[in-house]
Amino acid sequence: MKFVFNGFVEERDGCDLSVQGLLDEVEEDDPAVIVEVNGRFVHRKDFRTTIIGDGDKVEFIHPSFGG
Repeated sequence: MKFVFNGFVEERDGCDLSVQGLLDEVEEDDPAVIVEVNGRFVHRKDFRTTIIGDGDKVEFIHPSFGG
């Protein structure tokens, strides 16, 4: 399976990779991270059940807070 993650092509051997699995894999622990799959927001409660498919575009967005 191939997908685009934060602008880079990633390849995985035909496994079911969830958003949570990818977060764990890259050791992303920012509680404010925003996740989009194919331009659609993924709610935190759906991270474990949202499966990344072949050709998907996944973005982890880090909001910057301040004035």
